[in-house]
Amino acid sequence: MHSIFPFLAGLAVAGSPLIAGEAQLLNDGLLVKLRSEAARAHPSAVAGYYKAQAAAHDVRSIRLWNDPMVGLGFMEAEEMMQMEDGDIMVGMEQALPKPGMFEAERRKMEAMGRAETENARSSAIAAGAEAARSAIELALTDESIALQQEQITWLTAMTENARQMAADPMGSSTDALRMETELARENQMLDAARRSRVGYARKLNLVLGRSLDSPWPVLKLPSTPPPVPFARAEIARIPHANPRVRAMMEMAGAANAQSRIANRERLPEIAVGIDTRIYSDTRDVRSTTFGVTMSLPWFNDSSYKAKIAAAKSRELAAGQDVETMRREVAAMVLTAATEAGNAAAQARAFAGEIHEKALKATRTTEAAWISSKAPLGDLLDSARSLFAIRLEQRRMLAMQLAALEELQTLVPNR
Repeated sequence: MHSIFPFLAGLAVAGSPLIAGEAQLLNDGLLVKLRSEAARAHPSAVAGYYKAQAAAHDVRSIRLWNDPMVGLGFMEAEEMMQMEDGDIMVGMEQALPKPGMFEAERRKMEAMGRAETENARSSAIAAGAEAARSAIELALTDESIALQQEQITWLTAMTENARQMAADPMGSSTDALRMETELARENQMLDAARRSRVGYARKLNLVLGRSLDSPWPVLKLPSTPPPVPFARAEIARIPHANPRVRAMMEMAGAANAQSRIANRERLPEIAVGIDTRIYSDTRDVRSTTFGVTMSLPWFNDSSYKAKIAAAKSRELAAGQDVETMRREVAAMVLTAATEAGNAAAQARAFAGEIHEKALKATRTTEAAWISSKAPLGDLLDSARSLFAIRLEQRRMLAMQLAALEELQTLVPNR
């Protein structure tokens, strides 16, 4: 089966020295704890949190009033004129807010702030999903080690049978030597698997921000496949649940606010001012003038129109980008749901009739070999087939959990 999770598709037996104690079930409760720990510790999630905080500060930085302008001037003239008109000129000018500009700018920054919040949520979810997938890898590793230990126990018993059969005057030592070789090979594979588990445990510790050598208990996969959500229902939830789509929807809202900003910029800018003339010797006010100034934007009307048109085009493009992202996520949801459904079906099949027939075949062949009615090669082939079926059943369960984790990343419930 083609898989979107290659690390599981190619995983064989792998592991590390097992920690004594009862195996811990990799259930929803444990996965929730791992996701939360990763979301708190992963640098991408922490960075997203700070970016969201910065966006909140940006909203508060929007000003209704521009800074007032203050001017100071001095007159160089005859003393009589200085006395009459004043030789110091002090002025202040305050631009008035353009109608709707402050509200549009605030709407834009609020939308961008909500987008950063969704991006932060996306980073936290991705970090949690990475931790969950690493835990699934580790659990599958522990399951495969347990299966191989059972295989070695069986091989040990069959090797002893072969030695006893070789001791018979009519027996042959060939089967005993072959069984000893097979047992030695399996032991070497188990040793390598145990060493490999260290890497999987360290990878999980790295994602969680723990010390690399922090110990992990033996993890156990669920005995049966969990239910798979309906793809159609999950696709309907994308606009409300997927943080990347929600972030792009907010950016589309920011683009809409930018269009309004561009439209407000073409309005005349009006400012009120006051100018006062003072005679420096007596500090008497000689005159005070109140005035109003207004910009003339009509000279650049074509530039303003072009800016408005550009903002509108970006707004329309943002809306299409949202739909593009929704479709991309929907395609990934379909893939993940299909992967989960296929893996669950195969896990059930390998745990049912297929396993029963393989077990029966192995026991029958074992009895026939002990009574010298079947060759050793048939017994080993039958045992390997049974082991492969058991391992494949656990691998399919792990693949389903990984697919469901991908589905939760795309359409999270958290």
